[in-house]
Amino acid sequence: MVDIEQLRTDVESALSTLEYNPDDKETNIRIVEDIRSAINKLADGEIPSPQHIAEVAVATNENIQIRDFLIGVQLESNIDYVGTYVSLLGNVIKKDKAIPLATVFCGLLYQENEKEHAKEFLSTVLELAPEYSLALLLKRVFAADWEPENFRHMAEQLHPKVIETIYETTEAK
Repeated sequence: MVDIEQLRTDVESALSTLEYNPDDKETNIRIVEDIRSAINKLADGEIPSPQHIAEVAVATNENIQIRDFLIGVQLESNIDYVGTYVSLLGNVIKKDKAIPLATVFCGLLYQENEKEHAKEFLSTVLELAPEYSLALLLKRVFAADWEPENFRHMAEQLHPKVIETIYETTEAK
């Protein structure tokens, strides 16, 4: 069993020493690959390291491509494991740093037809960050009563573009 309080403490310590440059392509590629690996390992019962959790928290706050990668990674992994991964990270990060993770989790809940739970959770996110663009988008989508499978279709269109952007080299620009 995971000691969540100890993990929170360890993540907070890792956050205090972490430096992240959102324009560093090599780091972003490594983070994406680490996310894939961490989701697979979590499926086998291995909890991500505090350093990994801290790095993903910072990257999702500072780099929209990393956040959007999390929206589409369900196309590469079982959505239940992705949900467990995002939920775990969101539960051990301080609320002010967990907004992107919590918002992605709202979308995953909605996609799994947990509409009411997603809407309640989104309300909490909007209380903490009333101007967060992805949360405002989800609020409109939820109000329009989108079909949950539309989230997967959106991810299918967005994810390849996100991957391309993350992996592109500076020479390609």
